[in-house]
Amino acid sequence: MSERFGYSIMLHADKRDYRNGYYKHFRLYKKLHQENGDLNSRRMILIYSVECGLKYKLLDKWNENDPRNVLDGKDEKKKSVLTSHNLEKIIKELGQQGNFKFPQLETIHKDFVSSESYHQLYRYCIRTQEKDREKEEKLEETLRNIADWIEEGM
Repeated sequence: MSERFGYSIMLHADKRDYRNGYYKHFRLYKKLHQENGDLNSRRMILIYSVECGLKYKLLDKWNENDPRNVLDGKDEKKKSVLTSHNLEKIIKELGQQGNFKFPQLETIHKDFVSSESYHQLYRYCIRTQEKDREKEEKLEETLRNIADWIEEGM
């Protein structure tokens, strides 16, 4: 979203854009992983890859190519899911709840981080509690598993 004239506007991305975002980000993630690239950057790229892929799968499930049809429609639940960063919510809509586990992390500032705010954690390079480092590795593994599941269905 961008701020213009005091209100937020959401840029339009269609099903093809979501698919391209998924593939390009996932390829870059794999390259960063292989090169042992910066953890925050590679995890952020992975999260955005997964979010793009999941939104592609949502539109596919709903037989929509243009998300504006959902956003301009009457189904508030679909709108809520499509505009969300909450990966658990999207996974649930795709009927995959229980197949992927999302750990709740805690930052050094004592904020709790759910699947809805993972992207912020890594975008801003916020450190987690020392006790959560292993959970972060599990999160990355879960996200990779989701990305692989998405790729199987494309």
